[in-house]
Amino acid sequence: MSRIRFTHSAETDLLELWVTIAEENFTAADETLDAIQATVTLLGTQPEMGRARPELAEGLRSLPTTTPYLIFYLPDDDGLLVVRVLHHARDIDAEYFS
Repeated sequence: MSRIRFTHSAETDLLELWVTIAEENFTAADETLDAIQATVTLLGTQPEMGRARPELAEGLRSLPTTTPYLIFYLPDDDGLLVVRVLHHARDIDAEYFS
């Protein structure tokens, strides 16, 4: 399996989404993180499976999860770097990745 790393922004995204969901339901918050982690693990085995997102950043790819969140990542020779984890309803532009 490839090495999987997270940027500080991605770690912050995960913490913030967990806190937001946990305000209503701790179990749902944990299940959401588990589902996102399952998708990240899958990406570790097939890093090119996501959609290329050159309009946002060079080399960036994204993949939806079974939750309302998208994983944005950069595959590289060492595995993949999770750059952001953002809600699909956001108006996502290149500023999120600069």
